[in-house]
Amino acid sequence: MIGAIVFLAYTYPLYLLLRFPTNTMLIGFFAVLFGSVMPDVLEPARTWTHRGLGHSRRALKISAEIFGISALLGLFSFFNPELSLSYVVSGFFLGYAVHLLADSTTRAGLPR
Repeated sequence: MIGAIVFLAYTYPLYLLLRFPTNTMLIGFFAVLFGSVMPDVLEPARTWTHRGLGHSRRALKISAEIFGISALLGLFSFFNPELSLSYVVSGFFLGYAVHLLADSTTRAGLPR
């Protein structure tokens, strides 16, 4: 749910700026959803201490950096920006980072 809200906050200004078609926003939405469940797919919760490298602060930092770089590349893409790979990649890593941010607020937090 948090990923969907953050996706709308991320995509709506892009929609206003670049006039994305609705199907492009749908692809981005699925990329965010896929990215937001990926940490738990990589490290399923078998115990309460299931958080390893995929749920770490390092993973949060890397996913935030990849999101930022791919979002900037997407903004400066002059060849069909609404269907660019960087838009899908930025959506995936936005979802991944939001998942980790939400996990960091729990009692277990994120390991280093």
